[in-house]
Amino acid sequence: MSLEYRKWLTFSTFVLIAGLLWFFFKYKEVYTQHVAVDVLWVNVPSNVKLKDGLSYQLDVELTGNGFNLLKASYVAPIVELDFQKYVYKNGDYFFDPKSVMGSLKTQLSNNYKIGYVSEELITIKVDEFISKKVSLKSKIKTVYEDNYLPVVSPYFIPDSVVITGNDLLIKDLDILEVSHTDVAIKDTLVIKHIDLVELYPDIKVEPSNVDYVIKSAVMTEGAFMVPVDVINNKDNVAVKIIPSEVEVVFNCKLQEYEMIDVTDFKAVVDYNDLSEDYNLITTDVKILSDKVSSIRFSPQQIQILVMR
Repeated sequence: MSLEYRKWLTFSTFVLIAGLLWFFFKYKEVYTQHVAVDVLWVNVPSNVKLKDGLSYQLDVELTGNGFNLLKASYVAPIVELDFQKYVYKNGDYFFDPKSVMGSLKTQLSNNYKIGYVSEELITIKVDEFISKKVSLKSKIKTVYEDNYLPVVSPYFIPDSVVITGNDLLIKDLDILEVSHTDVAIKDTLVIKHIDLVELYPDIKVEPSNVDYVIKSAVMTEGAFMVPVDVINNKDNVAVKIIPSEVEVVFNCKLQEYEMIDVTDFKAVVDYNDLSEDYNLITTDVKILSDKVSSIRFSPQQIQILVMR
C-alpha cells in the first residue's frame, strides 16, 4: 500500500468519524418542529365507511430529541382516534383537532412533548349506508327421523339482525331469509351455527352469526274413545248421536305417555249447526293437555237425530 493511499484512507476515516460524532451530538439535542401525524380511525359506526384512498393527518408541534424527530419526518407517527367520540355530524362529518389533545399526549408522550395542534376543522369524507333491523325467516328443511317430532317450532337466536348497505335492496328488505342444507333430526336438541355473511356477502349483518335451534322429542301414539257432547242445546231437546264416541289418536312424548288419559280430550258437536231434524254435523275435538302435540280423529262427522 502506497504512502499516498494510506494518507487518503486515514483522512477519510477521520472525516467519517468526525461526521458521525457531529451527527450524534447534533441530533442528541432536544428540538421542536412541526410533524405530520397520521390518524387511524377506530370504532367507526356500521352504517359509515371512510372514503377509499383518503388519509387524514394532523399538523402537530412536537418537542423531542433529534433522532426521534428525524424519524418522524420520514415515517409519520400514528395515533388511533375514536370516530364516535371525536367526529360529529352537521350535514357533513367534521373533526376538531383541538378535541384530541389529550389522546395525542397519551399516545405520543413516550417520545415527544406535545406543543399544539392545528385548530382548523377537518371534513371527514364518508359513504353512508342504510341500516335497519329485520327479522329472520327460515328456509331450512328439517327432516325428523326415528320417531322424533318437534316440541316447538325451530327458532333463531337472536330472532332479528341489523343489516347495513347502500343497495336499493336494503330499503325493501324487511325479512332476511336464511337457508341451509337439510337438517336430519336424531336427537332432542340440534343447534346449527349459521354464518350470515356467507349467505349475504354484499351487505353487513350484525350479529354476523346466529344459531338455529331445533328442539324435539321421541314421540309415540295412543288412542282413546272419547264421548261426544252436544253444545248449545238450550232447550234440552232430546237428540240421538250416532256414533256417540269418536276415536282420538294422539301424539305425545314417550316419557309423558302414562300421564295422558281420556279426560284430556273433549269432543263436541254444535246444536246450532242443525238445519233439520236429521243432520251430519262436523265434530270438533279439543285438546285439554299441553302434553299432547297433535291428534287425528274419526269419524269427522256425527249423525244427530232430533227426537220429536
